[in-house]
Amino acid sequence: MTQSLVRLEKKGAISVITLDNPPVNAASSRLMNQLHELLDEVERDKEARCVVLAAAGEKAFCAGGDLREEGDFGTVDASRAFRALGRKTLNRLEIFKVPVVAAIHGYCIGGGTAIAWVCDIRIAADDTVFRAGDAYIGMVPNWGMGLTRLPRYVGRNRALDILLLGENFDAKTAHELGLVTKVVKRADLMKEAMAAAERIAEASPMAIRAMREAIAHNMRAGWDDMVKLETEVCERVFAHPDAHEGPKAFSEKRKPKFGAL
Repeated sequence: MTQSLVRLEKKGAISVITLDNPPVNAASSRLMNQLHELLDEVERDKEARCVVLAAAGEKAFCAGGDLREEGDFGTVDASRAFRALGRKTLNRLEIFKVPVVAAIHGYCIGGGTAIAWVCDIRIAADDTVFRAGDAYIGMVPNWGMGLTRLPRYVGRNRALDILLLGENFDAKTAHELGLVTKVVKRADLMKEAMAAAERIAEASPMAIRAMREAIAHNMRAGWDDMVKLETEVCERVFAHPDAHEGPKAFSEKRKPKFGAL
């Protein structure tokens, strides 16, 4: 029987996905393939409005790729396939059907930073330690974060500081860099992550998805393409019933009743 390395728990409109590969929730092909299976399940859930991505144990959110897995790093072909799976995972989280809130604690290293930072909202416990030290194990970031997204998130100079020095930095520093949304006490991490998810669940799913689609596109596109997509998104959203329900509910002083995606 295959060991379960990722768990899914449904809490109303919130789906809580937990990485569970002790002791440091290292990312192997098995873990990421199981993550995709659970994301498939969430996508089929018409009631789902947000995902909270958390991690089991007290030591780490995710300490990067599982270097113990010979099958992922043992050959050139295996290593290439693992890199492709990492990129696929980040791309899917970035444009997933519903927003993803990362609940980060402990060590968040290498590929773990990639998984955490690509999430829509990133809540970090005050015990979180980040590190992108790939060069110090003879590698480079290869999942579409350190060499691609990170310079856009924090700028060229700060990205080089993070990657070339490869040093630990804390949640407060990550917040100052814009890599995390909020820093909270470790004991409050899940409560704060759930509060963010529940807040998002109150909004129009159509509007939320359209905004995320546009932002993800704009990370890659030129200005003219960005303006074109904004026009297309606005046409789609303002033609949707939610765009009428929202103002009507506001004028009637009641909570809006938004439809499903």
